[in-house]
Parts: sequence; C-alpha cells; structure tokens
Amino acid sequence: MTGKIVLITGATGGIGKATAIGLARLGARVGITGRDLSRAEQAASEIRTLSGNPAVDAFAADLSSQAEVHRLANAVLNAYPRLDVLVNNVGGFWAHRHSTADSLEHTFAVNHLASFLLTNLLLDRLKASAPARVVTVSSHVQAEGRIEFDDLQSAGNYSGQAAYSHTPASCAQTSALKTKPESSQS
Repeated sequence: MTGKIVLITGATGGIGKATAIGLARLGARVGITGRDLSRAEQAASEIRTLSGNPAVDAFAADLSSQAEVHRLANAVLNAYPRLDVLVNNVGGFWAHRHSTADSLEHTFAVNHLASFLLTNLLLDRLKASAPARVVTVSSHVQAEGRIEFDDLQSAGNYSGQAAYSHTPASCAQTSALKTKPESSQS
C-alpha cells in the first residue's frame, strides 16, 4: 500500500480505526473522518503512533448533513492529488427516529445517503487514480433487511433495528460500480 492514498469514513473507532491502523502499517497515506475534529485528530494521532506511519490526516464532517458531505469531498479533493481507495465505513444505529438538518431520517442519511453522495463526489478522482477501489462496510444485520421503498424515511412505524437493516442499499450502490470504477477495468 506504499504510495497509495486511502480515505476511511467513520474511522475514529471500531472497524474504521482498525482498518486505518492496518493500512497505515502497510505504508498507505490514510485520511480518516469523524464528526468532531478534536476526536478525529486524537484518533489520527493514535493511528500514527500505533502504525508508526506519520501520514495520517483527519477530516471532520457530520455525514448526516449533505452540505457537510460536499464540504468533506472538497477538502479531500484539495488535499489529495489522487485517491486509490475509499472505504465507506460510517454508519450507526439510533433507537429513536430523528431528522437531520436536511429533513431526512438520520439513519437513512448517514448509513446510505452519505456513502452514496461521497462516492459520487469522489468518483472522478477515483477513476483518475485507477486502479482504484471503493469498499463499503456493512454488518450481517443488513443481510436480513429489505428496503421499504414506500417509506424510505421511516416516517411510519419507526424501528431503529428496521431502519438500520435497510442499509443494504449502500452495498447495492457500491456493487453498481462493478467493483472497480470504469476506467480501472482491466
């Protein structure tokens, strides 16, 4: 991974942080995202220490906000001349329904729309960096879910579990990229 640039969303803890440590150990320049800049910078510092790689950058963005996703994409495009791997890891479970600043159901906004929008905003850079990869992280719960097209916003009878399990749409979106961006096809 030496010489590669990787962006990992939701990498201040858990699977995202472990992925960042592993890729940084392999020599990649790693950008991580988190909602809170101080927490993202703290995680980046820990990743640098644990991996022995100083090339770890922190970006802050609340990915429940489409404006913040746009701002993050612009920051990434300005920071990195290439992007070899995008790891869409951000996600969460919320027991109670609440709306974002964009009037979207929070789970749907973070677990699906954020990854979809960010991938599309970075897609030209990924294609230009061929062979690039987009990886979308999900859990086994999403294998049991189904998308309720008549109620994408979970406005009816909200269940945190049901809203969380609808996230396979994010995986379908990544699959639509044919595993590799078009110009990466060999």
